[in-house]
Amino acid sequence: MKLHHIAVLASVATSAASAEPTPHDLALRMLASIEQRGQATLNPGASTGFIQLGLFWQALAVVTEPVPLSPANDELRPLLDKSLTSTIPAFGNVTRDAELPLDRFSLGADMVASTLDSGSSQYRPTIDTLRASLALQPRNPNGGLWYYNNVNNLTAYQNLSYLDGMYSFAPFVTISSQLDDSGSNPGAALEMAVQQLQILYDICREPSGLLVHGYDALKAHRWADASTGASPEVWGRALAWYSLGILNTLEVAGRNSVQRNSKAYKTIASLFEDVMNAQLQAAGRSKALTGVPGVWQVVDRPGDAGNFVEASSSSMTVYTLLRGLRLKLLDDDRAVWRQPGGSKCDSGIAALAKDIYQSVSNEYLIPYANGSLSLNGTSSVASLSPQNVGYEYYITRPTELDSLIGTSAFALASYEVGLLDT
Repeated sequence: MKLHHIAVLASVATSAASAEPTPHDLALRMLASIEQRGQATLNPGASTGFIQLGLFWQALAVVTEPVPLSPANDELRPLLDKSLTSTIPAFGNVTRDAELPLDRFSLGADMVASTLDSGSSQYRPTIDTLRASLALQPRNPNGGLWYYNNVNNLTAYQNLSYLDGMYSFAPFVTISSQLDDSGSNPGAALEMAVQQLQILYDICREPSGLLVHGYDALKAHRWADASTGASPEVWGRALAWYSLGILNTLEVAGRNSVQRNSKAYKTIASLFEDVMNAQLQAAGRSKALTGVPGVWQVVDRPGDAGNFVEASSSSMTVYTLLRGLRLKLLDDDRAVWRQPGGSKCDSGIAALAKDIYQSVSNEYLIPYANGSLSLNGTSSVASLSPQNVGYEYYITRPTELDSLIGTSAFALASYEVGLLDT
């Protein structure tokens, strides 16, 4: 069933073809385009099926926030319910669920948010199964969670921890403790999130402040650093997932007085500023060296042969920067980043984020006469399971047209950019 707002938006788009669409228009049209392409429900065959649908749900929830946008907002809500319901059959066996990537928790976090908003118990069995599966998730000797307990290929995946997993795990463990009958201590739950975020930060942080993709606790892969086990490259989307996961954790924790007033909250907030300042510096350096603001596939090598500005990580970073600024988790006066040569960047966070957004729009956004939108330039999935994950590996990942990760991230970025002018 296609929502009729697609036709409405298309009509608006074609009749106003001479007018420049606003970022909010683009957010709504992108979500409508996703639904029109049949991407709004779970595709269990996709290697990133869970996390990409989790990001789509976040985009739906954010764009339908109680901020004046369009009457189409009311018509997007049923799509969220339909999409949530489509995932219920994927979960139901605790042991089997524990063999799935941490990405599964991105769906759980959105189900908890819907439950808290509506009071409905529709998703509670699925939430409870996901929570129980966490107890079975293998951990490294340092306490870090494995990203993927792939029992069919343990040699390749065991003891690997990815930044990517924190988009899903940290918000889920934080918000699920807020259910009245969860039996969890919200303060202790936030401390669990801090522990996992901190382990990755301590191992993966480069001198630049940027974080590499992940680590091998056993140092069994050829790429693992002999001292720390860290992987060699800063992959843009892994860093974007981690950063957005921190932001989402802070946002949901901020709604709970126990979590908001805890030491753990302050630790995560400080971590967020540090990680985002490094990314601001990287974006400023990119603009100074190449003339192009954006998040590159390998973040700290802008302009190098084969490297490219990647659409999904750039869009996620725009959203994370602007929402962090709007929620006062980031501040221009505290954000000190410098261009090559040592001069302080003369633009603020919002201006730089808008530059990145415009760069992605100019390079990758494809509008059609019927009002629908496509987005190019999103990298396919990158894994740490191969033995070689050097620079060449990342820059040769194929890009995808209309990847749900890229289009959902673009809708999120468009929403926040649009709020700058309201």
